[in-house]
Amino acid sequence: MGSLPINTVVRSVAVDTITPERVYAAGPAGLFRSDDAGQTWIPTGEELPAEPLAITLDPIEPQVLFVLLIDNSVWRSTDGAATWQSAD
Repeated sequence: MGSLPINTVVRSVAVDTITPERVYAAGPAGLFRSDDAGQTWIPTGEELPAEPLAITLDPIEPQVLFVLLIDNSVWRSTDGAATWQSAD
């Protein structure tokens, strides 16, 4: 496991409604996921084509995520941020 890079700016945070220990953070350094309530972080979404601005989760199916990127594109993951597809 890892940590957020030093001096990371976080623009958006989303918490899984079913598993609240799972938290996502988005910002200029990328997209990160924590499975232990923020104690450790792993990068996810490396294949996203631009910097993430905001992230949100479906409240009923929190494995479905949407990310707004700095280029104004929207990307969707249906598997908890393992893979991403354009939602535009």
